[in-house]
Amino acid sequence: MSTRALRISVVLALILAGTAPSALAQAEIERALARLPVVFGERTLYARKGKENLYDIARRFGVSASALHNANIGDLLAGDELLLIPTLHIAPVPTADGIVVNLTERNLYLYRDGRPVRCFPVAIGMRGWETPTGDFQVVNMRKNPTWFPPKWAVEEKPVPPGPDNPLGDRWMGLSAPGYGIHATNAPSSVGRYVSHGCLRMYPEHAHELYEMVKIGTPVKIVYYGAVVGTRPGEGVVYLAHYPDPYQLGEVTRSDVLRQLADYGLDRIADVDAIDAALQRPAGVPAPIIGSRLRVSVNGRTVPFALGPTRVGADWLVPAGPLLSAMGATLDIGPGASYVVIRRGDQRVLFSPGNPEAIINGQLVRLDAAPQLAAGHPMIPLRATATALQASLGWDEAANALLVWDGPGIRPLASVDQPAHRRDWPALRADDAQARQPSDRPSRPRLVFAPRRSR
Repeated sequence: MSTRALRISVVLALILAGTAPSALAQAEIERALARLPVVFGERTLYARKGKENLYDIARRFGVSASALHNANIGDLLAGDELLLIPTLHIAPVPTADGIVVNLTERNLYLYRDGRPVRCFPVAIGMRGWETPTGDFQVVNMRKNPTWFPPKWAVEEKPVPPGPDNPLGDRWMGLSAPGYGIHATNAPSSVGRYVSHGCLRMYPEHAHELYEMVKIGTPVKIVYYGAVVGTRPGEGVVYLAHYPDPYQLGEVTRSDVLRQLADYGLDRIADVDAIDAALQRPAGVPAPIIGSRLRVSVNGRTVPFALGPTRVGADWLVPAGPLLSAMGATLDIGPGASYVVIRRGDQRVLFSPGNPEAIINGQLVRLDAAPQLAAGHPMIPLRATATALQASLGWDEAANALLVWDGPGIRPLASVDQPAHRRDWPALRADDAQARQPSDRPSRPRLVFAPRRSR
């Protein structure tokens, strides 16, 4: 044995003596994801008919024309575009009771029992007449209100109910004097920053909201340029980036990472995906952590709380569920400074953030360094499978990463050479892109790294 190998063996033995067996659960990740704001709604694709009016399309789907424009790339002048309708949302806060408005997004959310149940587009105050942020409540409500012009108005006399009344036919006044949520006689202004501070709604939305609130309903108004959130049970963390109508400052990568750090998820974020989302304030949730890919071991799906996250030529996955499925144990050192995987006579030592590992007594360079997600180890799938002498493949039709392991287990199909990075799925979780018809065969394309001899 060489001096270097002997040194590695001694270090590994000392580390093994200081580790404590860990339950192979991922409760830390589950708790962190449960604290995130909720992603709700569905992405909608719509084939525009010629130069069909964008405002008409937006109102039909209950969104604003400005949000529809922001969600789609290009000037939308040609016609016949396949439009992404922004009906998928990230609620601005994890939990609330009543109304929450995010001014950058120009959307109003109604929460019930702590969770968002409806989202409505609103117009907000113009620059110089900014809608105030803070915590308020509904203090008065009127159907068919009379508008009493304030000092800034051109009109001098009260405007009775009717088509000339800028308050429309529903008014919900706030505890901030002079401000309220109301219908409008100018519905095309919804989604813009054009009011003198009030929140304008489509008339049909104002009618609906009016029946769902009461005097005393809390109203929280915030100005969040970027929001992260997750859909319960999906295993993906999304980022939505919004315009800055009051020019209070651009959102940076550091701002997003600080948000994620509150949940212990900053170390596994895809910074390239964050940068791409911040290039343009589209307001469309984009995946930055995790994916909707499945991982199966010997044909059984592994239940990950957080889906595989692509890093370089590998994928980071929660260690506990993977190792449990493969019959391995996980030992965690003090402060999760290192983890040791054991199965039979196989030993793997990972250190979060370190691109090198000790695999069966050998120092190995990794394609992706392990990390921690809410204190739970995220380990490289390909490197772990290889270290434990398992075969690894990719089923394109099933959108699944396949691990085949154990005596007598053989993949359905294989190739003679290892799968290269180009054979691995390029998409993380973004189902916003329209899938064009393909002439690919329906039969799954399986690409496997050959099993090492035992």
